[in-house]
Amino acid sequence: MKSGKCPKCSSKNIIKIKDILHANGGGNITQSRHLFTDNKCAKVTFYICENCGFVENYLDEDEIKKLK
Repeated sequence: MKSGKCPKCSSKNIIKIKDILHANGGGNITQSRHLFTDNKCAKVTFYICENCGFVENYLDEDEIKKLK
């Protein structure tokens, strides 16, 4: 869905939400969506199809670098 098209229903109505980390370690979507590696943390970007509700999540390139 990063390409702007849902792989399930072919809709182009995609919502993109980048998670936010809060001081308590929680996020605006769910705590379990964060990836931790040796005290490093990355924010997940969610892609949601407005038509069928299909969801995919990815780490943006800048977030992947934070885990290295």
